[in-house]
Amino acid sequence: MKSLDKQLIDLKGKVVWMASYPKSGNTWFRCFLSALFTNKVELNRINTDGIFSSRNLFDSVTDVDSRLFNEEESKLTIASVYNFHLSHAPKLEFTKVHDAYSLDREGKPIFPTQNTHHVVYLVRNPLDVVASYANHNSTTNDKSISMMNDKDGYLVAQSHGHNNMNQLPQMMHDWSGHVKSWLDQKEIPVTVMRYEDTKKDPVNSFHRVMTEIGLKVSKKKVKAAVELAKFERLREMEDDQGFKEKAPTVTNFFRSGKSGGYRDELTLNQIESIISQHKDVMRELGYEMPVIQVD
Repeated sequence: MKSLDKQLIDLKGKVVWMASYPKSGNTWFRCFLSALFTNKVELNRINTDGIFSSRNLFDSVTDVDSRLFNEEESKLTIASVYNFHLSHAPKLEFTKVHDAYSLDREGKPIFPTQNTHHVVYLVRNPLDVVASYANHNSTTNDKSISMMNDKDGYLVAQSHGHNNMNQLPQMMHDWSGHVKSWLDQKEIPVTVMRYEDTKKDPVNSFHRVMTEIGLKVSKKKVKAAVELAKFERLREMEDDQGFKEKAPTVTNFFRSGKSGGYRDELTLNQIESIISQHKDVMRELGYEMPVIQVD
């Protein structure tokens, strides 16, 4: 078997997109990969390749301040930015994505499909996303539900034609729209990884994903990486060192990591609000509908 390093080099010029709606396990997966690639996890130096919406990458490739572009202009350009960037990459890259899969105004994917090796779509029961997303944004569960139910939803939304943050605007749709945008497209292969399955059986879940990506890794190596990236260890590291991806207004990025915690955190009306809009996609993904009675 070729070493993992050699396999990654053999696939240079390609990218694996780690796509997810926020708070669905993307950071945990990135920590696992960091452990797999380097045999360690440094929480503030996760060894993956940034985020698709990075203004810094866009600016460095184009040599133009991306704040001068409106959203449609950046969408027309970003696939070319990544084509150029990946042509100089020394190995297969793993890049985080919160954008929905979408087309630019010319009808072309905003993602460089010819340089895409695979997509790992990380998904979590939206009922559990609610409180986690609310904590991340220092807001209420009701506000989190409003964002998740917004079919025109954005992350880092454009304001007055432009925005000055370090990420480009990211169109997300509502939770269901985000899921379906990635799973319904036919341009690039997708592997779905449910957060709940990974919590129950992390070794087999991560090993399956690596196999479907096309990387041969022993279960022994996967198990060692899983141990290094255990939720409890990540939480301890955050408590000890802090975490630069945590919003300054919240106590912890790694909150509880539980599945099914919504039963103690959401009201019946809040549960109904999520189910009424997302039940079809939840069923497609195998999530059971809780039986509720709202007065």
